[in-house]
Parts: sequence; C-alpha cells; structure tokens
Amino acid sequence: MRMPPSLHHDPMDGRIALKTSGILSVAVLVTAMAFLVSCGEKREAERKKYADVQGKVLVAVNGVQITDTDMRLAQGKVAGHGMGASPEAARNVLETLVREELVYQKSLELNLDGAPEYRRKLHEIEAQVKAFQRQEMARRFREYVRGEAGVTDSEAREYFEKNRNRIQSKYHVWQMFYRGEESRMAEDLKDLKSGMPFEKVAARRFPKLPENMKAPWDMGYLRWNQVPLPWKDVVDRLEPGQSSDVIDGGNGRFWVIRLVEKSVDPNVTFDAEKEAIVSLLREQKSEELYKSLLGEMEKKSKIIYAK
Repeated sequence: MRMPPSLHHDPMDGRIALKTSGILSVAVLVTAMAFLVSCGEKREAERKKYADVQGKVLVAVNGVQITDTDMRLAQGKVAGHGMGASPEAARNVLETLVREELVYQKSLELNLDGAPEYRRKLHEIEAQVKAFQRQEMARRFREYVRGEAGVTDSEAREYFEKNRNRIQSKYHVWQMFYRGEESRMAEDLKDLKSGMPFEKVAARRFPKLPENMKAPWDMGYLRWNQVPLPWKDVVDRLEPGQSSDVIDGGNGRFWVIRLVEKSVDPNVTFDAEKEAIVSLLREQKSEELYKSLLGEMEKKSKIIYAK
C-alpha cells in the first residue's frame, strides 16, 4: 500500500515539528503501523457485518472466496442452456468456478488484464455498479432525512389554525396544461382574454372527444392537499368563474386554470385532517433538511470540474 507523506505540521502555525531523520523514521513507522492496523480492523468489521449478505462461502481459491451467490449466478446461466440443477450439475458448476478463478488469477500475473478492450468493458460494468450505488444510496438518504424530520402536535395544530379556511375548502377547477408549447399557450390566452369560453378553448386539444366522456380539462373537486403546489396561492385568489394567468410550474410546465366553484365546510376539524397535515409538514421539513445537509456537504467537499 502506498503511504501518504508523513510530515507532521504544528496545528498552530504550520511549521514542521519533526526535524531529525531519526525521529521522522520512527514517526513514519508508527504512523504506518497504526494505519495498517486501522485498515485491517475496518476490513474485518466490514467482512463480519456483510458476511450474511455476501453469502455462504463454498470454497476459497488462494484466499479468494466463492460463495453460494456466485453459484446461483452461474447456475442461472447453466439453466438457461437447458441443464438441470442436480447435485452432480451443482458440483460441475462449482468446479468450473474454481477453474475460472485459477485462470483469472494466473491471467493477472501475466498482466493480461491490461488489454484496452478488457479495461473498457470492465470500466463500463463498474460505472453501472457505481450508478446503482449512487441511486440506491440517494433513495435511502432521502428516507433517512424524512425520518429525521419530525412534526409535533403543536406544529400541526398551528398549521391548521393558520390555514383553516383553505383546509375546509373544496375547489372545482378546470385546467389547460402546457409543456413548453409557447405558441399554443399564447394563442389560447389571446382567445380567453377576447371572451371565448374556457371549455371551448380547452376542447380544441381534444377534437375527437366522445360526447359522454368527462371533459379531460375538468379536475373535479380538489381538497386542500390535492391542489398542485404551483396552484395553491393562485387558486385562493380566484373568484368562481375567474381564470388565472399563466402559472409557471418549473421544468417547462405551465398551466392556466379556472375556478368553477368553491365551497367551505366548517365542520372539517383538526383531528380529521391531522394525518394529512403532519404528512405535508414532514415533507416540507425533510426537503429543507435535505437542502441544508446537501449545502453543508458541498461546502466541506473539494469538487473540481475538468476543463
């Protein structure tokens, strides 16, 4: 293992603290021994931690373990060629794996692994593994952050009181949705402002709509936690029969909505909505925490983009 430079610096002023070669040699030796012991302990701890995941060891070839996981993969290939899973077939598969491992180890001794085509294919497979690791850990990290974002009863009740009117409301909404399509959006807006009925403008996108089918622009009645986030502040400002300007939802998404009707049910209570409120606040908190943690990681990390 190649060791890092062993010059030790005084934490107060950065001056080199060890000056004589004899002391430096001892320091290098002590540092190296400590580093190797640490690495060995870490590897052993990881081996024990993941032993049950990696599978039962069936044979070791010059210290390299072949597990029942390797066997299952190899047997899957054999089964694909029409061979059964008899004990004799299993022994043959295991013996094949041993021979392949011996050949692999000898090939490394001969430096056959330096072939450009082999290195390219290996790099592609390693990149796929790294992609899986990043995506899986990103998902698990999101779950971890969500678990850290707790919501108290008092926070949930405070949200209910501040948003009581919205939570007790139902909104009947029509929508026109655009992903990009700036020219079509401009044309629709022009016609709406000239007085053309909303449903007539919206229907132009569905020229062969069956007569008995519900209009696809009709979103029906939406409760407070069903209203898309980009609409929330807009829909509360609209009066029944009024249409919005263009709502920018990000990522090239745009809407124009019309509030058909709004009703308020004063009998909707905090207890009835508590679960939905807690869920909403947890998502908001977890998103804030995620961004905060990500910002800290970026500040502490050295990230260099290739030019």
